[in-house]
Amino acid sequence: MFHVAQYPTEKTQNWLVRQFEFFQFDGSSLVEMYVPRPDISLIFHFDNTPLVLNDSKIFLNHFFGTPIITQSLVLKLFGKMNTFVVICKPTVLSRILDLNLSSIPKQSIDLPYDLFNPLWNNLSKIESISERINFFTVFINSFQQTVYCPDIIDLLYDRIIEKSITTPLCNIIKECPASGRTLQRSFKKRTGVSPKTLARIVRIDYLWAKIKEENAIDYQNLVFDGHYFDQAHFINDFKSIIGEPPSFFFNRNQNILKLISGRKSGQY
Repeated sequence: MFHVAQYPTEKTQNWLVRQFEFFQFDGSSLVEMYVPRPDISLIFHFDNTPLVLNDSKIFLNHFFGTPIITQSLVLKLFGKMNTFVVICKPTVLSRILDLNLSSIPKQSIDLPYDLFNPLWNNLSKIESISERINFFTVFINSFQQTVYCPDIIDLLYDRIIEKSITTPLCNIIKECPASGRTLQRSFKKRTGVSPKTLARIVRIDYLWAKIKEENAIDYQNLVFDGHYFDQAHFINDFKSIIGEPPSFFFNRNQNILKLISGRKSGQY
């Protein structure tokens, strides 16, 4: 059994958190891709942890942050899993925790141990998802006693998420009153990727969601909707991020793929 539940945020949480998720797995094993997404997550595993099968086999830690990855990971789930996930705005999380994301490994972000180990221990003793969410909310709000005030890097991130499908990145950057080089350097420090890379991931994520809504695959429409130069441009960009061409990717079991990648609630 593989079960995923998603929980929207409330006003006291959405300055940082985009969504809460709860993963349960109980079975022999399941191997599937985790597809890049344009945000980062705080992961708390309370039973078994997944195995990353990419270049070398790596067991993930019991708590860590997931960076914005630039290519899909292959994960193996096995045994019993009980996992709490907090989807966060990367520019905000890195700012309040003073994290430099520009030089981190691709699989995980090391979180401050003295802060997050007690948090993990307390969360592990709580069985109710709503109580876990409330406990985490109190914890993270302790870092921000006043209303969070977005800065220029937060603004650039939000505008890329909202506008990069239809607006050229150079135009989005021009809207931000800061030196281009300084802006891009600070952006990578706060997100781990360049504005261009984030925009590419946003575009692939948008097209994947669009296919879900329309329940059909028309590659010419994807090229048009994604504002690619041509079909070759779309296929090359898709393959560089996902790790395989769209024709292969869309023949996978999309239900499992979306559950593992946090795009869908449900059970398999």
